[in-house]
Amino acid sequence: MIGHYTTGAGRTSDIGPVFNRYLFRRLGATVSDEVVDEDDGSDEMLEKVTGAPPSGPPSGPPSGPPSGPPSGPPGKGSGGRAMFGGGSTPPTGPPSSAPSAPTGAQTMHSGSSIVIEAGQEKIETVKRTVDGDEKVELEQLREENATLKQGMAAAGEVIQEVENPPMPPIVGDGYVVPGEVVSMFATLGRQLHKERLLHGTSGSFSLLSTTSPGLIHTTRQGAALGLMNEKDLITGRLGDAAPNSANEDWQIHSVALSIASLEHEGRGACVHVAAPYTTTLSLEKDRYALVPTDFEGRSNFGRATIVDVQYDDMEGYLVEITEALKQTGNKLFVARGHGVYALGADLLEAWGHAAAFEHSMRILYLSELADL
Repeated sequence: MIGHYTTGAGRTSDIGPVFNRYLFRRLGATVSDEVVDEDDGSDEMLEKVTGAPPSGPPSGPPSGPPSGPPSGPPGKGSGGRAMFGGGSTPPTGPPSSAPSAPTGAQTMHSGSSIVIEAGQEKIETVKRTVDGDEKVELEQLREENATLKQGMAAAGEVIQEVENPPMPPIVGDGYVVPGEVVSMFATLGRQLHKERLLHGTSGSFSLLSTTSPGLIHTTRQGAALGLMNEKDLITGRLGDAAPNSANEDWQIHSVALSIASLEHEGRGACVHVAAPYTTTLSLEKDRYALVPTDFEGRSNFGRATIVDVQYDDMEGYLVEITEALKQTGNKLFVARGHGVYALGADLLEAWGHAAAFEHSMRILYLSELADL
């Protein structure tokens, strides 16, 4: 067709128009030159794939038309194999061994492993360092804690010595008051002062001697119980007249100790404190008993009779005190406007009764104030 339209020849044959070979040969040379000029590197790519340089442009046009369509798909014939570098039949099964990675990939893999291992070693080193620092710090904290405990223990001992200084024994006419008994009086005076159950020179304590039957140890008149020492303690005999400097409640303490000794098999103590809530509630003229409203107060005391103070009629006063003690199981009674007298086997028990009743009276006072 190209020869026909190019030359204008009308010569034909049985198989079609006759080609002008000379003109076609010139046309092929021209096309080849243009292809070379516009080369985009495909020859270099073909050389890399096939392993052989290209053979150059064709020497001329094909000698005739194609004899027919290709007999198979690309790559099956020899031309396909020659073009793509394949001259043998492709493998028919899987390779006998696993393909090995290229040398560069193997080197990269080995380098990555070394970097990872180095990083892990560094992490382990840092972790060991941190763990070591934590152990050192923990050990330092333990040592500091132990030092602080020792310091607190030493400070506690100093505070105890300051607040509860050791007291010397008292040697009297035919009796000796041990130093621990004197210390007990001083300790109780300081404690009641802290709890504000007494103030200044108010209040008094008494204790039956456990080593000398019938001997009473009591606080002197006007003693500052919050600062008490061995000079503030005097001793007398049960049933005798009040010794010199004895407090004005000597007879009341004597009766209270006699009743307490019957309750506690020869032991007894009495504590008188001007507890503020108990004293305040007792001032109501029409009130003759204080009845706790809290569970502890009702369980321990029930009700406490209020006795009018009668120092000018001490005998009648002592009778009323004895009757009032029976209302609480011989634990305490309330003197109107004068505080509470609490009994017990020793000073600690008597103090406990006084403090517990004052707590109940505080609750009673607050509940009445709130109109509960």
